[in-house]
Formats: sequence, C-alpha cells, structure tokens
Amino acid sequence: MLFEAMDDHGEAMFTVETIRSLLEAKQAKGGEIAIMYRTNAQSRLLEEAFFQSRMPYRLVGAQRFYGRQEVKDMIAFLRTVQNPADEVSLLRVINLPPRGIGDKTLQDLRTAADQAGVRMGSLLLDLGTRQDSSTYWNILSGRAASALAAFGALLVNWRELNQSILLPELFERILKDTNYQEYIMDASDVGYSRWENVQELLRMAYEYSQVGLVGFLENLALVSDQDTLPEKSEAPTLLTLHAAKGLEYKVVFIVGLDEGLLPHRRSMEDPEEMAEERRLFYVGITRAKDHLYLVRADQRRNYGSFDYSVPSRFLEDIPEKLIHRAGVQYRHYSTPSKPSSIPRWNSAPEKKKKETAKQTAQFSAGMHVHHAALGNGIVIQSKLQGDDEIVTVAFDQAGLKKLSAAIAKLEIV
Repeated sequence: MLFEAMDDHGEAMFTVETIRSLLEAKQAKGGEIAIMYRTNAQSRLLEEAFFQSRMPYRLVGAQRFYGRQEVKDMIAFLRTVQNPADEVSLLRVINLPPRGIGDKTLQDLRTAADQAGVRMGSLLLDLGTRQDSSTYWNILSGRAASALAAFGALLVNWRELNQSILLPELFERILKDTNYQEYIMDASDVGYSRWENVQELLRMAYEYSQVGLVGFLENLALVSDQDTLPEKSEAPTLLTLHAAKGLEYKVVFIVGLDEGLLPHRRSMEDPEEMAEERRLFYVGITRAKDHLYLVRADQRRNYGSFDYSVPSRFLEDIPEKLIHRAGVQYRHYSTPSKPSSIPRWNSAPEKKKKETAKQTAQFSAGMHVHHAALGNGIVIQSKLQGDDEIVTVAFDQAGLKKLSAAIAKLEIV
C-alpha cells in the first residue's frame, strides 16, 4: 500500500493506528512490525503518536527523541531561561559549549551562593546585570567572576527577550549566542544527524509560537515522560533504514517518502550519494516478508508553515500494478480529469511537460540558487504554470520549498 497523508502528523497517526488494527486483528505481533525512516529526527512524531495512543514501542540504534543529548541540551537552555532556580538545567548548560567554567569555577559559584544565601541563578543574574559592580564580584576570583558574568549576561538578555519575542525566535537566538550549531556539527554524519534533531525541536517550537515558553515546556514535560517507560521486546520497532540492514519483519512501514527526506536533500547533487539513497530504499522494501506500507505526507510543517511535499522519485521504480493507493492523493492519481496539484516524478505526460518547460523555463533540476531569506539551495523540479514558473527547491537550512519564480526572485549561483 502507498498511503498519502494530509500532513506529517497524519502520516504518523496513520502508521500507529494501522499497527493498532493489525495487533487487534492478530494479523501480526508487535515484534514482527517495523517502522523505517531515513533520519533519526523523523522519529519524534512517531514516538508522540505512540505515546498519545498509549502503545509501547522500541527504538533500534538510537535513543528516544527527548533523551538525545542535543535535544536535552536545548530543553535545558529553555528551562534555565524560564526558571534560573532550576539548578539541574543550569548546571547542564552553564559551560555548554565550553566557555571556561570548569569544576573549580562551579565550586566557587556554589560557595558564593551559599555564603550570600541566594540561588546560583540569582547570583548569575546579578553578575550579568551589574558586572564588576555586583556585590558578588569580589567574592569570586577575577577569572571566575568574568566567566560567570559573561554567561549571566546571556541569561539576562534571553529572559528579557522572552518577554518580547516569540518562542522560535528565542530558540534561534540561543543557538546563535552559543554557537551551538558549530559545537555539534562536524564533517561526520553523526554531527549532521544531531543538528537535524535540534532543527526538529525547533520545528516543534514553531507550533507553540502563540502558546509561549511556559506552555511549550509543560507539553515537553508530558511527552518526554515516554523516555521513562521501559521498552518491550514484543513492541513495534522504530529504526533508520541504515540500521535495518540484515533484519526482516513480517510487516514494514517506510515513512517519509518525499523528496528531501528519501532521497535526502544532501544527495541531490551527487550521483553516487543518490544511488546510495536508492539502495537504502531497496533495503527497506526487502525487509518486509509479508506486508509493505509506503507512507508519505502531502504537506509537512516547516518552521511555522506548511510546505507541499514532492513524492519521492523512487516511487517511480515500483510498477503501478503492484501499488494500492490510499489517502488524500488517491483521487488526484486515479482521476485524469482532476490532475494532482503536486508535481510527480513519474508518468509519460509529466515528461512531456518537462520537455516543454525546458524551452522557456528559467530554472531546471540540479541548479544551485540563492534566496534572500531562505539562503542557498538546489532546484529539485521546475514547472510552468500559466505565466509563472513554480520551482521546488531543497534549501540547505529551510528544507523543501515550492516557490513562484515571479515572486521569489531566485538567483542562480
């Protein structure tokens, strides 16, 4: 089955509710079912769907989303901003990334706070506000006072900003002020995966823009409780396609079958990496012994807005006679008189449209472009629509976007 959900939340809920139906009908045991995806960050919505459905699950090759180091780091920063008296969170982030606040400086901070009869957070806020005019400055050594006052100044500023800007802006400001991306990103796939987890938490923060920091943290306290639940060996398994090699399951779900996810956006300009993405998809398909569900989303939440998705080009490789289509896109694909508003990579008519577009289109797949607000990206697809050209671009930071060439003013680089 190829199921096309309305959005990424629907994608997760369809997957979990279908698993519930399979279990209730005794068509499969929990341990015989697997959900596979391209990146670890994709597990968040699936984990939340399992949690909301009160169903157990297990992860292979990764920690649960809210237990990942980088996710816990960012939550600790936000908790410290909301409540500087939360010393567990404060001590986690005070020297993160390293800023010269070692064990000796922390001990000096504790001692000074005890002598003054105040919380460490209160002392830091005073140092951050008054600097060397603070009554606590001379209690500390010069080096310790300077390092602590610098962090205190950051904390003071974040708390002030929290009163005037939206949660996502605060989140991004913390990332910028701490150089956290540079701290976790290196040339390895692990570093990139960790940054994707941070970006996934930021996407969640956008969903709470109007609720604010307190509401966001209260929700995190609820959903992160799942990290304390024991995993059961007979529960459905969540794992990446990389981790699935050599394993087999009676029922397999492959989710996120959209351009930019599978194939991953980083493979778009490298033929060898694209071939590896295709092999990963093949690995996932061949893990299923009896039943295979291919799942994608018509739209995905992306930093406060919905972006239309483009179906993965790998779906072309599957003969149409083997696919049972279901979900929101079913009519688009089955009724010629109602063509899909979402460009597809398959079908002969589409190829003809592409050939026509090449004669007058300004952009084509593979081009490197720059957008004033979204940054650099690679063109995935371009299609003429009336007098305009609709360009699908995989941006390095902003993800997959569908833009009007007449409005977006993309520059070819």
